[in-house]
Amino acid sequence: MNHIIYAVKLGQQAKQSWLVFNASIEFWNNYLPIFKQPSFYDKMHADGHKAMLECFEAMNNSFISGIFSPDSVDYELNKKMLVFSNMSVLLARYFEFK
Repeated sequence: MNHIIYAVKLGQQAKQSWLVFNASIEFWNNYLPIFKQPSFYDKMHADGHKAMLECFEAMNNSFISGIFSPDSVDYELNKKMLVFSNMSVLLARYFEFK
């Protein structure tokens, strides 16, 4: 999970939202079989929780600092919103049951 945390931090430093979201999608894909289980929070590794939190915060920061104007169109915005929403729900479930 350290490679995901590292990629997210690099994406934030370089102000490259695509890197932040691709790292978050990588995390999602790695943990998807665990997320599908009813009590996934018991099966998560401590580094997995840290990576999930880093991904969530980095995606949130990308939206906060994003520039949305007619001159700067983000054609991947729908996909980014979907990833962020899914991660938000799972993070909320994790904190609710932990």
